[in-house]
This record gives sequence, structure tokens and C-alpha cells, in this order.
Amino acid sequence: MNKTVGVVIPIYNVEKYLKECLDSVINQTYKNLQVILVNDGSTDENSFNIAKEYTLKDERFILFDKKNGGHSSAKNVGIEYFSGEYILKNKTQILEKNSLIEFNIEGNNPYEIYTVYKSYKAFHATKDLADFIYPSIDYIIFLDSDDYWELDCIEECAKRMNGVDVLWFDYKFLNKNKATQMEIYNYAKEQIITPLQWLKRTREIGNYLFWYAWQGMIDFTFLQKINIKFINQIIHEDHHFGIALFSMTDNIYIYPEKKYIYRFRESSISNQKQYSINTNSYLYALYIEFDKNTYELKRYQMSMNWIFTCLELIKVLKYNSNNEISILVEQTFLPTLLDRTLIIFFIDKDPLLLKNKLQELKDYFEKFHLSGAECLKYQLSYRLGQFVLSNYRSLRGLIKIVLNAKKMILNIQKEQELFQETIKNYPFIVFSSSGEDLESRKIKKHYSYRLGKFLKIILI
Repeated sequence: MNKTVGVVIPIYNVEKYLKECLDSVINQTYKNLQVILVNDGSTDENSFNIAKEYTLKDERFILFDKKNGGHSSAKNVGIEYFSGEYILKNKTQILEKNSLIEFNIEGNNPYEIYTVYKSYKAFHATKDLADFIYPSIDYIIFLDSDDYWELDCIEECAKRMNGVDVLWFDYKFLNKNKATQMEIYNYAKEQIITPLQWLKRTREIGNYLFWYAWQGMIDFTFLQKINIKFINQIIHEDHHFGIALFSMTDNIYIYPEKKYIYRFRESSISNQKQYSINTNSYLYALYIEFDKNTYELKRYQMSMNWIFTCLELIKVLKYNSNNEISILVEQTFLPTLLDRTLIIFFIDKDPLLLKNKLQELKDYFEKFHLSGAECLKYQLSYRLGQFVLSNYRSLRGLIKIVLNAKKMILNIQKEQELFQETIKNYPFIVFSSSGEDLESRKIKKHYSYRLGKFLKIILI
């Protein structure tokens, strides 16, 4: 098999896990790889150095060092590099053994790439440095740098890619007991499905959020044809990417083997409740806008995530020539996604004017009456229970509950008033009167909601 697989690995502050990740790439049984490492402005001590070390010893690797722009920007650099969109100009003038050859980006450089590194092993003579040859790839696959692959992952995927646009494999959690997305979909045998079959299964199981980025392999010609990239500066970019990708393909290969090892980290960007923002971060300006309150910033990020996901997904649906699929994608995913955009109404500050962008979604708000399920998580019952469950395990936490409960209740009540006042300006947003949906019933079964409802009776 002579197909070339392009591997894209975003890197940000993963010094504890990066070697295990890269070893799983180097030691793949399938060797015809081209690997791009994208250092997204790491600030820890060793992530960048480890990336340089592996780039030096393996000529299949290339390393891009760029300004911090978020996970999406790093993956988009990979797509654009393999598409030949960058002009590389050598900074290094003499080819020397045991050295990294350095390149600049000439011309268009939207992600502010500082330097590109390639091993000396990739060049035969000094004259070759001025004539950089871009690799041509057949398939592309993404790998998060705190995770790793089974050693036969690429080989088993590549042999199944003939005639299909997308392959979807399963994964296993390294340190968490939780059902995977494929297990939720109950795909237990290898098969090729259509987008219509995928959407029907989605509706059958009531799974109205879908994500896909690192869970498989994509035909690169197909990806270039549909021209889909990741939405920059949001934190759940795989929702838009996955829904758009699956809705525009002709076929999807289901490969229900666990070839990817997913490490659940409390310290990852998407899981942190409190985190520090350094001056080099793409989020720093927003961090200052929110008075260095990371909790408020995270909520605003989530608002931005769902609003931009809706806006970009609608663009894809308009482009999709298969009207039946577009309609079904709308009906399946947009009600839930639109529902989640409403969390912006609980936030007073709006430096990016996200609320104004809801006007662009007016036609879709009028089309779908919302459940209000996501708003339940901002009600006093849910927030109060969540606050207690997050703090009751330690003496310090118990003291925090006693000292801050009253203030927190007042803040939640103010947020509820803000929501009610703000939503009046958007008469096209209507809630369903047909009773609770499945998502609302699920949320009301959460411990946070049930405990908070009980505490609310006692305290208020």
C-alpha cells in the first residue's frame, strides 16, 4: 500500500504526555506518513523542545511554531500546509548534520507562524534548502498531543479507506469509565453507511450533539473539495466540523475498534473551571475585558462557541447540494445548538457583540421553538446544587459554601432578571409549549438539579 497519510498534531503545554503521543506515531506499523507538529505558543518548559527533538530525528516530521491561536488554528495550519498554501523560504543557508533547518513563511501568514523546522535528514545538499518540496497526501488524520494511538491504527484505517470519504473509529478512555460516542450510537460491526443513515440513527438515539475530529481518517481530496476547516477561537470546534463533514460525504466507514487512547484531563482547556491566562494567549484581551474573571470568561467562550457553530453550520447547509440531508441536519441539530446560544443572555458584558449575531439566526429561531433545556443549568436550583457538590468534600470547601452561598444566590437571581430583560429584545425566540423534551428531562435528573431544588426549598 503506497497511500500517504498526513498526520496533524496540535501542541499546547503537554510536556507530560507529548513523548508518549509521538512515540505512538513513530512506531506505527504503517510507515508512509507525513507528520506536522504545530506548537501553538506553548508556555511550559519542554513541549516545544520535545517537538524539536522528534522533528530532528524523523525526516517525516515538520514543526510549525506559531503564535497562540487555539486548537482550531493549529489544526487549520495542518490542513493548509498539506494543501500547499504556504510559501516556505529557508532561513538556514548551510546544510549541517544533526541540525534543524529553519524556514520563514513568505506572504500570507494569517496564523502568525514564527518559524518552520525540518530535519537535515530531509535534504541531500545545501541547494535543496531553497527548493522546498511539499508532500502530497492521500488521507489526513488528527491526533491530540495528550492522547495516543494503538500501533496498528494507521495501517488498519488506511486499508479500509478505498472508495470512502470518511472513516470513523472508536476510542477508549485512559482514565475514565464512560460510554464512547460510537457506543452511544450502538455501532458494533464494520459497515459503510450514508449520511442519511447516520442522521436517522442520531434521531433514533436522541443524540442531538455530534462531534468528530480525531476519531478517524478523511480522504484529503474530499476535504479539500468541500473546503471545511475548523472554526477559529472556539473550544468545541469538533461539533461544527463533524456535523458538516458527515453531512457532505457520500459514505462513512464504521470501524468500531478502539484505536485511539483518549486521556481525560481536568486541566485541559475544555474541562477547566478556573485557569490562568498569560499575556501571549489569544484569550488575553477577553480575559482583561472580564476583569481577569476566568469563570465569566469561560461562560462567554461557551456562548461564542454555540453562536459561531450555528452560523457556520448554516453556511455549510446552504452550500450542500443534497437538500434532503440539509433539511434533516437542520431538524436534528439546530434546535439543540440554538438552545445553547441563549446562555449569552445570562452574561452582562458582551465585548464581541455576540448578542447582535443572534439576529443573523432569526429565520432559524422562528422555524424551531426551543426547549430551554440549556437554560435549566443556569436556574437557581441547578447552580446551587452544583456549587454545593463542587465544594462539600473538604473543610475549606464547606467554609466556602457557608460564606458564599447567600452572595451566590443573589448573583443567580440577578442573572435571571438579566435574562428575562434581555430576551424581550428578541421576540423571534420562542419556547416550546408542548412539554419537556428529552434533554430537559435528563438535566432534571442530574444530582446538581435535584439537590439544588431541595436546598432551594430550605434556604429560600
